[in-house]
Amino acid sequence: MAAGAGSVALSTYGEAASAATSVDATAKAATGQKLFYGMNGHIAWNEGIYSTLSAAVQLAQLRDLGCTMYRADTASDGMSETLARLLTGVFKAGGVSILPVLNAQSAGWDYTSSESTAYSLGYKLGVDCTRPLKGLVNYIECGNELDVQLKMHGDGSSSADWNPACWGSFRGVIRGMIDGVKAVDPSIQVGVNVGIPMAYRALQMLWNGISPNGTENGAGGASALRWDFTTYHWYKSSYDIQRAGRTASIDVLQILKDSFGVPIWLTEWGWSGSKDSPESAAEYVTSALTQYKSIKDKYDIQCIMMYCIIDDKYGLIRPDGVSRNPAYSAFKRFVEANPV
Repeated sequence: MAAGAGSVALSTYGEAASAATSVDATAKAATGQKLFYGMNGHIAWNEGIYSTLSAAVQLAQLRDLGCTMYRADTASDGMSETLARLLTGVFKAGGVSILPVLNAQSAGWDYTSSESTAYSLGYKLGVDCTRPLKGLVNYIECGNELDVQLKMHGDGSSSADWNPACWGSFRGVIRGMIDGVKAVDPSIQVGVNVGIPMAYRALQMLWNGISPNGTENGAGGASALRWDFTTYHWYKSSYDIQRAGRTASIDVLQILKDSFGVPIWLTEWGWSGSKDSPESAAEYVTSALTQYKSIKDKYDIQCIMMYCIIDDKYGLIRPDGVSRNPAYSAFKRFVEANPV
């Protein structure tokens, strides 16, 4: 839909759904589904440990940890069909739901492409990946750290930090994914994330139809995006999400709550990879879980999804799929003692 100067046009999804309907649908979808403790993994991959370790074993690990949500990337109908088979098979009565995240990079997204080209790619990705999952999932995350691909200056908290030449492609692919998911199943709730710690301004610009133009506030008049829950990534290396930035005075969670008025999901959080010892990683898991559990109601944090279950640098379990790091026990102990 074309927009005149200074106006804001909603995406196809935004035109079709009022804010009240979106909030009501989110609450309805969450009913009866435990969300808070989650984990990342790559269960739809066809290579590496995730392809050789059975889904039943991965499910058992998640249940042992007390997780009820499993975030898994998908970039094609085939990968989504794999997730669908799990959801109608071993995961059906396993007490763990899957959050598919649409991986636009693996689907060929190019940040230098035009907005219309990026939209078409995103729309097709949304449709292809959602069709096999219709009726099986309540939530889909549209994109994974796409902002990291853009050429930018500064920390991302100002419109002036973002490159106007790449912005259209970024907006287009996300808008396309949202519309593609909703075209297949309007009841599925969609989330959008950024990966740069202080890039909340990118989400604000998407939401308010603003484009970067070299100024601090940017220019209005673009299509405004709407999503049902805001997703964000935060690692130990970025310090405290409530006291962030160079001045350690920015409450990122409060900004997200005030800017969008929808639930917040931390779809990736974790320690600092190989910079942490096994012992310091375990300490961070306990401290982060303590913080997020204590503030979940203040900011309407619905889900926190650690990265990740099996990984060489960030995993609770070593790449052999069996050996557990100390952080595994730390995570498990906390969840057992702090049910949600």
